[in-house]
Amino acid sequence: MKKTMIALAALGAMAGAAHAQSNVTMYGVVDMFVGESTTKTNFGGVPFNAVLPNNTTVGATVNTMVKNGMSLNSGGLSGSRWGLRGSEDLGGGLKANFQLESSISADTGASTGFTRTSKMGLSGGFGSIEMGRQYTQLFLLMDSFDAQGTSSFSATNAIFGTSLQAAFGNIGVAIPGANAASMPQAPAVRWDNSLLYTSPNMGGFTGAVQYAFGENGTPGASAGRSIGLSAAYTIGSFAVQGVYETVKRPGAGAGSAKSTGLGASYDFGMAKVLGQFITQKDGYVNGLKENGYVLSVAVPLGSAGSLNAGMGGENIKNATSGVKLAKTSSYGLEYRYDLSKRTTLYAGMTQVKTKLAAPLPAGDTTDKLYGFGMRHKF
Repeated sequence: MKKTMIALAALGAMAGAAHAQSNVTMYGVVDMFVGESTTKTNFGGVPFNAVLPNNTTVGATVNTMVKNGMSLNSGGLSGSRWGLRGSEDLGGGLKANFQLESSISADTGASTGFTRTSKMGLSGGFGSIEMGRQYTQLFLLMDSFDAQGTSSFSATNAIFGTSLQAAFGNIGVAIPGANAASMPQAPAVRWDNSLLYTSPNMGGFTGAVQYAFGENGTPGASAGRSIGLSAAYTIGSFAVQGVYETVKRPGAGAGSAKSTGLGASYDFGMAKVLGQFITQKDGYVNGLKENGYVLSVAVPLGSAGSLNAGMGGENIKNATSGVKLAKTSSYGLEYRYDLSKRTTLYAGMTQVKTKLAAPLPAGDTTDKLYGFGMRHKF
């Protein structure tokens, strides 16, 4: 009986230890700001035919100023979200991991399914292998090498994100001689159906290979198939990363969109300086090629505050002829104050200006955003 009791106690202890080696954590971010955005479109007295965002066709001088008024918005510094992540120790340094993350419109309470991140995988001394919906390598570079990250007030978001697409939408003009599918492209934030291998840190060097299945269901087609490669090196206060991505485009005769990114940063203590350069080619005959850069700086102010600023620009050309079609310029400015490790107050502003060149009609559009808010992490 005594031996039986000892054996049962040992089994109970082992079961408790095994349970302790598994964990699941709920986490999230709630971020809201009060802001105002404005859009100004100016074609300098040059008449042309265009379709404005309200689908009104005009054939005369277009000069407009649209103020959207003050509003409460979700996601000033970071997208509001909630999620679950966990791991299980399988022994021998091997772990099984998962993460499920859903976006939240914090100002309305609306939420999606796990459309931000949905992945699982294994990690160990070999690095990690993950599968599912996850961040692309180019987006991670963009977010890492901007002092403002990819916040709503960052130059990176304005130059490479949806702000540029909005600017072209405000202009509402077709690109002469270009493929109808061509439009300034925002690099993908995440890829569905992707496999990702990330190497362990080897003396400051890390590498990653990512592959996303197209899964379009058409025999012999590979539209949507994506490949990403990343190499990064960090030593002391210096960091550098290079990324290359290809995405197979849909449509007869379409090739692959290709993107190349290079980012670098150095922390001087009194300020951290960051830079990134990105090129994109959309993969269509008579498509577009975009070359852009962002330079930024983060300056600590006291023990809890920081001033972050950035500026950038981009040239948009016909990929076949090399003819310059448009030029954009942007700047962003933020002040952040940490009330604690989890709660931050902030104020920010950003502007992106797009100016057209021949053969497009002479003109430009300017989008501005101002706001102040609070972010809380849990």
